Amino acid sequence: MPSLIPEPALARLLERIESEQLDVHALLVLHRGALVTEKYYPGHSMTDVHRLYSVAKSFTALAVGALCDEGRLSLEDRIVDHFPEKLPAQVHPWIAAMSVRDLMTMRTAHRTTSFVQVPDTDWVRTFFTVAPTQQPGTEFSYDTSASVVLSALVEKLTGRWLEEFLLERVLGPLGFGAETRGTRPALSAWRSPQGMSMESLDGSPSWEAVPVNPDGVTHGGSAMFCTARDLARFAQLCLASGRHQDRQIISAQFMAAATGWQVPTADESFPCLDNRQGYGYQFWRTRHHGFLAWGIGGQIALCLPDYDLALVTLGSTFDRSDDHQIILDAVWEELLPVLDPVDATQTALRLDHPEAQGRAPHDRPA
Repeated sequence: MPSLIPEPALARLLERIESEQLDVHALLVLHRGALVTEKYYPGHSMTDVHRLYSVAKSFTALAVGALCDEGRLSLEDRIVDHFPEKLPAQVHPWIAAMSVRDLMTMRTAHRTTSFVQVPDTDWVRTFFTVAPTQQPGTEFSYDTSASVVLSALVEKLTGRWLEEFLLERVLGPLGFGAETRGTRPALSAWRSPQGMSMESLDGSPSWEAVPVNPDGVTHGGSAMFCTARDLARFAQLCLASGRHQDRQIISAQFMAAATGWQVPTADESFPCLDNRQGYGYQFWRTRHHGFLAWGIGGQIALCLPDYDLALVTLGSTFDRSDDHQIILDAVWEELLPVLDPVDATQTALRLDHPEAQGRAPHDRPA
């Protein structure tokens, strides 16, 4: 079914976002399986690869979901049982009690990312050795170390780099990497500095990722790289409850849980209203029954299943703490009023849809 978004509404969306002078690199709008708006701002293009920052967490969640679907992992597993070699001689009861589900929902025993607290290049080890601050499963605390440990878990169970497993099991069938094929990896990632000495880091702190380290684990919490179109493919898969064309890549049951409400985030520490709508499995909930893969710097993959609508942005808006709220508010106020709910979402993204062709200036580099 073709998109029914009126052109003036799309124009207002772009004008409103651009009026805020955010450092946006790319903006894409998907509706009913069609790419209806694709804009790249000066200095950026369709083939650019962007760091996803915390959007990477949602990619990691799908890798965990694939292993759960295959019966190789349970969300009820205690995480310590998967990493006996990383444990201290005496394991704190709160550390021992953490389940995979606690990590997925950011209800770990840590209120602060563990590997930023100590000068240890083994980020996974710090998750078990840094003193806990809360009983797991009780309170949402945004914890990137949880995502890193989930990445390490996927790599331990599969014997593959996280991005390799994702491409083989989840993303490859979507056409991931089509725009950069033959020139760059479809999905790449940086690693933890595990095994590196402080001297070899040349002054960098032990909590910074490194581009290459065969002894590290993938930074599945903040350092994966792909194009804007590939992020749109990811969003469309999530919109379609894990289905691509006639293939169920991730079970609908897992996707419903991952993108649905699992824990509350209504806290004054989140100044943006859409961060107070709850959290799933490495996905944020939003108003209007939506969900969000969100990273610092204007990295957004917003999905609204009720309208079969997604919006993807990539950028470097590090100087604005309200950047993603500005973008979301523009969607709520400029697009939703002109849309009707849909009965079902499309199961594939049509990048060559006629409505995405010749629509200057939305589909051309600025």
